[in-house]
Amino acid sequence: MTEPVGTSITMRVLVVDDEPTSREVLRLGLEREHCETVTAHDAASAIALLGEQQFHAVVTDKNMPGTEHPTEGGLDVIKFAKESNPACAVIMITGFSTVESAIEAMRLGAFDYLAKPVRPEEIRAKLKRILSYQQTLNPAKTLSSHNSFREKFLNIIEEQEGVSRCLSPETKAALLQVVQESIDSFFHERRAWENIILEQRDALSQIAGWAEQMKETAKQGSAEEVFLDKIINESSRRL
Repeated sequence: MTEPVGTSITMRVLVVDDEPTSREVLRLGLEREHCETVTAHDAASAIALLGEQQFHAVVTDKNMPGTEHPTEGGLDVIKFAKESNPACAVIMITGFSTVESAIEAMRLGAFDYLAKPVRPEEIRAKLKRILSYQQTLNPAKTLSSHNSFREKFLNIIEEQEGVSRCLSPETKAALLQVVQESIDSFFHERRAWENIILEQRDALSQIAGWAEQMKETAKQGSAEEVFLDKIINESSRRL
């Protein structure tokens, strides 16, 4: 049996594709990964759903009927998703597996991309990656920082003409993979420190609670009550 993408969180995923067969294949694949899925057949219906509901992720085709972009509705979906819920990550589905397509999707705000045909193990890996970023103290800020780091790298390999001309597509793909892994490593380390902070906060909260209970039986004005007050005040200050 396939294990869920997240051990304690059921991911809500919006699937957007104007091709019924592709949309159904994606939906079934995500449900096998224990995701709760909602589907939309074009950008307009996806935007309506994003305005009404909260999703962990959006998996959207790029080329489909749109609102601002008549034939590239996926761009409209990315734009609205970023505006309506910055903590929601978008995976763009492209019809080409070139690194240029990947970079284009990421420049538009996609957290990651998938090339057709989509393989189950690939989408599973992408969703696990998204979940790791969302399990932080401030998911929206974490995703924004991730995009900022990556944008600086993309500027180097795409906007510096001399560098861009000298790099082969294979080299660009390898560099993109390296920078993705490096950014992931940095944020995973930050998440580890956040977990330590949360554990310490829980411990202090428990200590303050125990001190409150002991204070109820302490004699008023006694040294014991004064000491317990100090524990309560210091714990509260650090929470």
